[in-house]
Amino acid sequence: MANDIYRRCGCRDENGKQLGNNCPQLSDSKHGTWGYYVNAGKDPCTGKRLQHRKTGFPTKKAAQIARNEVAAKVDKGTFVAPTKESFAEYLDKWLPRRATTGDGLKPTTLANYERYIRNDIAPSALGAMVLTDIRTYHINDFLADLTEAGRGAVTVRRIAAVVQSAMRDAARSRRVELNPATGLELPTVTKSKMKIWEPEQVGVFLDVAAGHRLGPLFELDMFTGLRRAELVGLRWEDVDLPGRRLTISKTRVQADKVIVEQEDTKTEAGRRIVELDDRAVGALIAWRIKQSAEAEEWGDLWANTGHVFTMENGEPLKPQYATRLFEKIRVQAGLPKMTLHGSRHEHASLLIAAGADIAIVSKRLGHSNLATTSDLYTHLIGSASRNAAENASALVPSKNRVAHTAHTQADISA
Repeated sequence: MANDIYRRCGCRDENGKQLGNNCPQLSDSKHGTWGYYVNAGKDPCTGKRLQHRKTGFPTKKAAQIARNEVAAKVDKGTFVAPTKESFAEYLDKWLPRRATTGDGLKPTTLANYERYIRNDIAPSALGAMVLTDIRTYHINDFLADLTEAGRGAVTVRRIAAVVQSAMRDAARSRRVELNPATGLELPTVTKSKMKIWEPEQVGVFLDVAAGHRLGPLFELDMFTGLRRAELVGLRWEDVDLPGRRLTISKTRVQADKVIVEQEDTKTEAGRRIVELDDRAVGALIAWRIKQSAEAEEWGDLWANTGHVFTMENGEPLKPQYATRLFEKIRVQAGLPKMTLHGSRHEHASLLIAAGADIAIVSKRLGHSNLATTSDLYTHLIGSASRNAAENASALVPSKNRVAHTAHTQADISA
């Protein structure tokens, strides 16, 4: 390694030619900067010798220390040569691979990733950085800038998830030595209180919805807790009216204005059987009669797609159409703000209020685990648990009771 440490300067002669080792000022130890080079083996594809060079060190000792660190990594096989590829350029190649390898990405997730990369990551200073130069503090600065620009905590966390996924794959494929997207400073998400209607308000909404041809859709929605994608993706082949149940196996989603039919659910738990009550069965029967009448009216022009909920000509519903129609009916009914997705929470609250076990609620909603359901509905479980305790104690007969029956809050306080 005798000649792998060298000193250079930027001095040139009268013709503009760089002097290099012939510069007379190199006799001054403070003139120029020090550098090193390390033999990094051969390129397995071309067979050419690979050398890693770096300059700009103020002293010979600093260059030697840096050289030794790189040489040790080369010996261990952990050295990753610096690249000129920017993070944005890497993401352009990474995303198509990510979408089709491993578990892949669902169309809606892929569309979100594309949007975050296009609008937020690629145009940023982080996107312009060389991939191998990125450190954790660079990513934290990028996320802080997003927050200061007014982006919500949930959105910032989703953008961070894209960066984390990309960097995790870069480290796994040895494009970077270490994953810099670990231990990030993520903004705190403030959980807002879940806004749902009282049972009487649900009744008002369904009464108004009954005046619309798609009223049965919202009737089914309120009494099954299906996701929007599951509602508009539901097909008659998955409806068992005599058995009073639905099989949820397909979804219909909207990704950047493109409608995608998915022969799969959001999660493995999402593929489930949902039992139907009398009102839900009645709504489906009424809708089937109406849909059959529309098919007969349209004749050969009716599109027989097999979907349960359709437009007048048989074409399946667009997800956004269902959302807008829900909002329109809510306004007509004069009810407080709640989204179509909120009807899932509404269904869960009705089940819990009726004394349903949390495991049953979780299964009906298609949650991936029981903890998700518990976290969402902890505030509702308390009162249901108290009612269950009261009902349990009422089952035990007793002639001589030592406990005083509390009739008022004053009794309890006393």
